[in-house]
Amino acid sequence: MMKRHIFIFSWLLVALMAIPTTGCAQLTADKKMQNLGTLQLYSEATTSFKIKNTANTAVNVAKIITSSSQIKATCSPTNIPAGGTATVSVSYSTDLVGRFTHAVYLYAEGSDKPLVLQLKGKVFLNMNQAYERQGSQGNADDFGVSFGPLTFTTDNIEFDYVNDGDVVTKTIAVTNTGDENCMPNLLHLPAYLSVEASPRVLRPGRKGYLTITLDSRKLNHNLGLTQDVVYVSSYEGESVSKENEIPVSIVLFDTATVERSNRAPSVQLSTEELDLPNSGKSKVKGTVSITNTGRSDLMIKSLQVFHPAINVSLPKTTIAPGETVNMRVTVVNKYRELSSARHRILMITNDYRRPVVLVSIK
Repeated sequence: MMKRHIFIFSWLLVALMAIPTTGCAQLTADKKMQNLGTLQLYSEATTSFKIKNTANTAVNVAKIITSSSQIKATCSPTNIPAGGTATVSVSYSTDLVGRFTHAVYLYAEGSDKPLVLQLKGKVFLNMNQAYERQGSQGNADDFGVSFGPLTFTTDNIEFDYVNDGDVVTKTIAVTNTGDENCMPNLLHLPAYLSVEASPRVLRPGRKGYLTITLDSRKLNHNLGLTQDVVYVSSYEGESVSKENEIPVSIVLFDTATVERSNRAPSVQLSTEELDLPNSGKSKVKGTVSITNTGRSDLMIKSLQVFHPAINVSLPKTTIAPGETVNMRVTVVNKYRELSSARHRILMITNDYRRPVVLVSIK
């Protein structure tokens, strides 16, 4: 009787050994993680993995699943002979700013344990600028400006060329780079600003928007430059601090006060982008020449700076036809970090073609 049991057991063992196994251990990859580096938003990146069948029999890749709808993956060939190799081609269409990690799951026929291939990298909103204006926060991590778990596409809010009485809006993209839901908002708004978040609750890894509305009628007709400070909030009840402040700049003018005439003045500048790099000295200086090429006196009604590190001086504010005056510009390096406002100069003139003139300092 015992011999019969041993005989039956031996036949069962042989039968089990004859059944092919198709677990993921039979498939190996040349690399489990592929770093795609830095990518531009709304672009497509492609890469490939080499996989090998280490089993003694052929393996069929029956199913491929990806962790995102933006990832497409194919395997060629899908039937891999014993000891053979195949190529897994992967494409990723970027749709979010920030870091990403995604996965591709390859299932061999008859197996519920996949071979996992991963992709990682960073996505920029604008590769040309790459958020070079990271401001005093300094933790932008190449995607923008970081305020705690939130990443903004800018560290300042600017409304240029606003005609008195207009209601205008500006949109800022926001990404939640944290691990918890956030409620992006701006606090301590002045009466002339309002903000709306979309969506109201921003999940981890997702992008949303803050729409800021300026009602210039509430500026009391204060022409020229108006500046203020608002504060980024990630959660309800969050307190404000220097680290989460954003400067606001508004340039307001009134076309109704500028006289149109064929004898009008005309303002011409030697440059509208003054190059004053940080040379390590305590101060850097430059000059912008202002010429009146019109037929009547050019009046500089207002001359203002956006950043406290900038000083300007003008020998006169009324420039005769054909006359040129030099505006001297000084940047005090120790004050550069006081604000993340851009280094710019504003002139309000009586030239009806150019009532507002902005000079940038690089």
